[in-house]
Amino acid sequence: MDSAIQTADERMERVTEDGEAVRAYWRRTMALCDYASSMNYAAEQGLTEGMAKGRSEGLAEGRAEEKLAIARKMKEMGDPAEKIQIITGLPPETVARIT
Repeated sequence: MDSAIQTADERMERVTEDGEAVRAYWRRTMALCDYASSMNYAAEQGLTEGMAKGRSEGLAEGRAEEKLAIARKMKEMGDPAEKIQIITGLPPETVARIT
């Protein structure tokens, strides 16, 4: 047997004879696994929450753009500002700025 392998084998025997050292090794290994699992869960939660928030913001932005498009069309058709405000729910300042 190669001397390096024999030395490693002897060290392994010495370490595994110490029950407390083996238990400490497994506690550390389990703690590292728990930590990795927690970090993965947090990352998944963050991704899920981020996607939901992005979807919600995108929908809100799309609705706002749609309101402006409707208001522009109504203005082109000659509808009064008050009617545009009532139908779209846009504030008077926004309706006044529409060109």
